[in-house]
Amino acid sequence: MAPETPQISELNTKDWIAFPDEFLNGKYLGIVVNPARLSMNSAVEKAGKYLGLRLRNTSKDSLGREFAGNINWEQALKLNLLTGNYTLPISQGVDFLNLLYSGSQGKIKVYNEAGKKLDKQYLEKIFLDIVGLQSPWRAEWLDANFTFNKNSLYINSNHILDVKGNLYPSQSEILNENTLMKDKTPGIDLIDFITKNHTSSGLPNKNVKFGNFYYFYPRSNNNSVAMFNANSDRADLDCDRLPLSSNDELGVRSAKKNK
Repeated sequence: MAPETPQISELNTKDWIAFPDEFLNGKYLGIVVNPARLSMNSAVEKAGKYLGLRLRNTSKDSLGREFAGNINWEQALKLNLLTGNYTLPISQGVDFLNLLYSGSQGKIKVYNEAGKKLDKQYLEKIFLDIVGLQSPWRAEWLDANFTFNKNSLYINSNHILDVKGNLYPSQSEILNENTLMKDKTPGIDLIDFITKNHTSSGLPNKNVKFGNFYYFYPRSNNNSVAMFNANSDRADLDCDRLPLSSNDELGVRSAKKNK
């Protein structure tokens, strides 16, 4: 965190979902993820004021929990950084879905940060809130934008703040040549996608099975970012969203790496 943009305050993470040590061979050791999208509290309010935002809870998820929307991609990432957290890149977002699904199927035991074992029904509800075909409409930003340079398309993620308070990616890589680069409306098989057929960047690969989960591939226009989106008609991974987009139903999820 840059000196000019200090961490405003931290959120209470005791109820956040922890990646088990054995999940993906310990790849996410120490990472906890908020089971809900960011909602209003004193920490979020302070961070919003620092950014010049008048934040409020604008929508509810499928579990009836309120969350703050009407924030664009840049604002969402900065809010998380200012509250001591970060926004999930696509790869971690996909692995979080895999964790929720695996836990809901009894394939792995999942706990919150306080050490409480989470039951399968609860994990399934969180999973379906992100990607289930149900009302109300809900969506969340992911930490990924795409830039085209020297005939290659890059995915940029793990953004941090520079000394002037601007976002810049700490990780940038050329998209894997096996990345699925066409819209599927429908669709791809969600479970095949999150458990098997995705690249290291978290994008579906060309071998992913057909299904009803929509996918919009990354564009080369230097003006595309990523989000999960779901309502009663469809659920999708959208990688061609404009970064200045905002609406009441579009929020952000927080994650944290514990030291």
